[in-house]
Amino acid sequence: MNSLKIKHALMSYFRFKRQWICASECLNNDVMAITDKDVIEVEIKISKYDLWKGEAKKSKHRLALNPPNWFEIYHANRFYICVPIALKEEAEKWVKVTNDKYGIIEYNEDIGNTIFISKTAKSLHDRKSEELEKKVMMRVCAENIGLICLKKDK
Repeated sequence: MNSLKIKHALMSYFRFKRQWICASECLNNDVMAITDKDVIEVEIKISKYDLWKGEAKKSKHRLALNPPNWFEIYHANRFYICVPIALKEEAEKWVKVTNDKYGIIEYNEDIGNTIFISKTAKSLHDRKSEELEKKVMMRVCAENIGLICLKKDK
């Protein structure tokens, strides 16, 4: 299993089951999605080390605990960590230590690459940033242009 496989399942879930606009590798996040009410950020972690040493060191997690005035302009309303089902307990510990408002998404390869939201994220702030939405949409357009160019090259 690798993070690309999880990203594919997550993007498919967001786009086709939830009907959300989503983009990968957007603003240094694995996946971002735009809902009617929120902008959602998702980081995919496939190892305990990456969860505790890689993700935990990012400054956005310290800022989310006590957000400065400008935080809501540049950061998503909700944050999720997405992990394989084998890391669920570790993700629960990480969320409890890092920020209890964070949500957890489970990926299960054994049951048809399913996505399950096991802990719903709580809002980090109430403002849906138009600037952030615009950046996600620009990334969606860039992904689509890249796909068109790949198709022409074949």
